[in-house]
Amino acid sequence: MLDKALVAGPRRHRFLNVSTGECIRTDLLLPDLADHTLHAVTNEGLLLLLHRPSLVIRLLNPLTRRLTDLPPATTLMTEQQLSRSRQGGGDLGERLSVYSAGLAVADDDASTTVMTVAIYFRFPMGIAVAKPGDQCWTLVHDRYVTATLSFAGRFYCTIGTSVMVLEDSSATTSDHPRLVMAVKPSFHMSGMADSLHLVDNAGELMLVHRLLCKDDNDDAHGEKYKMDYRVYRVDLDAGALVPAKSLNGRAVFIGRRRAISVRAGAFSSVSADTLYLGSDCDEKTTMNKIQAYNVADGSAQPYHHDSCIDMVQPYGVVDCISHCIMGSGRHLL
Repeated sequence: MLDKALVAGPRRHRFLNVSTGECIRTDLLLPDLADHTLHAVTNEGLLLLLHRPSLVIRLLNPLTRRLTDLPPATTLMTEQQLSRSRQGGGDLGERLSVYSAGLAVADDDASTTVMTVAIYFRFPMGIAVAKPGDQCWTLVHDRYVTATLSFAGRFYCTIGTSVMVLEDSSATTSDHPRLVMAVKPSFHMSGMADSLHLVDNAGELMLVHRLLCKDDNDDAHGEKYKMDYRVYRVDLDAGALVPAKSLNGRAVFIGRRRAISVRAGAFSSVSADTLYLGSDCDEKTTMNKIQAYNVADGSAQPYHHDSCIDMVQPYGVVDCISHCIMGSGRHLL
């Protein structure tokens, strides 16, 4: 997976291969690219863009510079939403926001491979899908989901603690794509305090449960809380979550909306079987004040800054990836 590491200028960007540690530079000088807004990065390293004048959604491969057109965002909005946006007098493109995006690849027949793009919109709320050449988006879920990921050619998400998979119409009795259950819920979570994170760990689907719990080791008076972490392997064949005390020698960086797996050997400062927290995880500067958690033994690496913007240059690899993994939409680097 290629993910943007640092912005080296208004047009030149650096991309970091988290599998090999290789860093490359590329110039994004496509015509009229200045009229686009970046909204998401897919697990495959594609950039989801909004063309502001037309509100057409596009996918950009930053290495080949190929642009793929998808339907306009307005086809997902109801007449009431469009009317309210026009009455408000604001820019409709400014209101549109995206949590995440991913690909689902399906074979229509023995000779044709069709790419379906799934987007989890913040506004208008819901997961919608479309293929290149479609005239409109198809809404498959209109409520909040806790995590999303494109993995092994399929699009997964979590609703509550259930792992769901997007099935196209050929695999279901429905006329439209829909979400079906892949793994039944096996634990409870707080929708307000906890978070879930799906991650492709070198070809193995894993789930991280980030949960708020009481800190029994705190000596201060009154109740204190901290974030704790549970890791599971997602066994799709058995339809079950299997508790794990290892990340297979890799490291996982988690932000509130994204998670990536990194080969520890590619970077000397990255430890194996360790969860690293994105800069948007509150416990990095409050409560625990940690930057990493070892899945195998439960130990933690402390974080010594009161704010993630207090870091002293030059930044290390852990700092850069922790910063780049956070956010969505306009908050992406």
